[in-house]
Amino acid sequence: MKTSSSDDNIYPAFCELASRDDSVFKTFKTSSMYTTILEHVSKEEGLQYFNHFKLNKSILSCLDKFKQNDELGSPTIVKYDFGEFSPTTLRYIKVLSDLSQLKLDGMDIVEIGAGYAGQYTVLRQYAKPSSYTIVDLPDVIKLQREYIKRNKLDDIKVNFYSLEDLPNLTGDLVISNYALSECVSEVQDVYIEKIINNCNRGYIIHNNFEGYNHTEFANIINHKVSEFKELPQTAPNNVLLTW
Repeated sequence: MKTSSSDDNIYPAFCELASRDDSVFKTFKTSSMYTTILEHVSKEEGLQYFNHFKLNKSILSCLDKFKQNDELGSPTIVKYDFGEFSPTTLRYIKVLSDLSQLKLDGMDIVEIGAGYAGQYTVLRQYAKPSSYTIVDLPDVIKLQREYIKRNKLDDIKVNFYSLEDLPNLTGDLVISNYALSECVSEVQDVYIEKIINNCNRGYIIHNNFEGYNHTEFANIINHKVSEFKELPQTAPNNVLLTW
């Protein structure tokens, strides 16, 4: 089943290669075959993300810990006044800052479309959920497994599912940053039935790229959804949906 209009073999094939070839893994975050999908946050956007979470004292206290996400894969590092980070890591920290309003320790968390597991890696510097479930393409999951293992963050129950083997999942929180809204509606229907409707809380950055638009999506799911403008706004149509 086709997941999105950008679903081709190049990205997953590269993830699979990086998962088993150490020379590719060492620099996968700066490969052109990867940065077309991820790791393309600009220096300016990184600063905007920092300005969004800089007043969150509990997040700032872990700022040096978050640098662990930049230790693997040779990302592009930017020197800011507050430290040296990849802008993508700053985006993950911004999302975590939003999520830190919840008590993440002990939660069962599900993430739809997890990249190389960067959000998981950053979150684990701050909290220890009971379990973390990642749903993604099979070859992308191979890279996520390798990344988590090399970061020694496999000390909790981490589950991996592809669309083909996806069971009905329940959780305290479901996260999806752009990924869910880049799937065709038939795939979104599966995620809604098997994940979204079963999770008590949700944090979805919706970019109105594919499938249901954000209003249709909010009206379809079995939750009372709150809609916010994406902050910082990285594209005109992006919104944050929470419940």
